[in-house]
Amino acid sequence: MRKYIFISIVIVGLVACKAVVLSTPSQTDIDRVKSSFPGYTLVELQEGKKLYEVKCQGCHNLKKPRSASEEKWRGIVPSMVEKALSRNIKINTEEQSKILKYLITMSSEQKK
Repeated sequence: MRKYIFISIVIVGLVACKAVVLSTPSQTDIDRVKSSFPGYTLVELQEGKKLYEVKCQGCHNLKKPRSASEEKWRGIVPSMVEKALSRNIKINTEEQSKILKYLITMSSEQKK
């Protein structure tokens, strides 16, 4: 009986901790937002993804960019940057901008 309880707990834990798989940014994503972010590059988009993965996952599980609208991300990111500071996770203005642009860009990604 204990064996079944243990297995059940492990399965529930694995399902609950399911990692979010983020799409790999592409030039198509840059082209889609070029009017919103003139001069934005694929390198910057990729840096934003990496910063999101490293800095934000330090406090909580990642959310898919499509889980919020541009408007919501514009409110969420500054709020999370403030919270990160309380945990000694420093995110400077440039990093915050890259994370925000990544989330906004990928929030409008076409579902595959």
